[in-house]
Amino acid sequence: MADHRAEQIVARVKTLVTGLTTTGTNVDRGRGEEVAAELTPALRVYMGADTIVEPWAQQLLDSDLEVVIEAKVHDAAANVETTLNQIRKEVNIALAADYTLALAFVHAIVETGAGRPQISGDLAKPAASMELRYLVKYRRSRADPSA
Repeated sequence: MADHRAEQIVARVKTLVTGLTTTGTNVDRGRGEEVAAELTPALRVYMGADTIVEPWAQQLLDSDLEVVIEAKVHDAAANVETTLNQIRKEVNIALAADYTLALAFVHAIVETGAGRPQISGDLAKPAASMELRYLVKYRRSRADPSA
């Protein structure tokens, strides 16, 4: 049996944002984990709320899945906000290339915004992060969430 469709979506997003010019292969799943300075810039991809939009359908359910991509940087040579915005641009381009994420059950992915950059650390080598938020509308079977 295939994974839950929400898992398939998050895994696909991770694949699409792997290999960007800024972050390269420094892409992982999960949230809240510190990233070593030598492994940044980096992305963390994780799932937010998965809300059923129309719960009264007999066989199929439409859901809105929030996907969060957290950009992390640790840099003294560049302005961290500038780097975060470059990452944001590259992520947007990667995810906008196909609004269905090349998954037949996805209706669309839309950008819903970005959080305020969070900056901390030593002023000589600041660390920063920013959440990039997306909403994915998808359809699944009521009886089998992988179908």
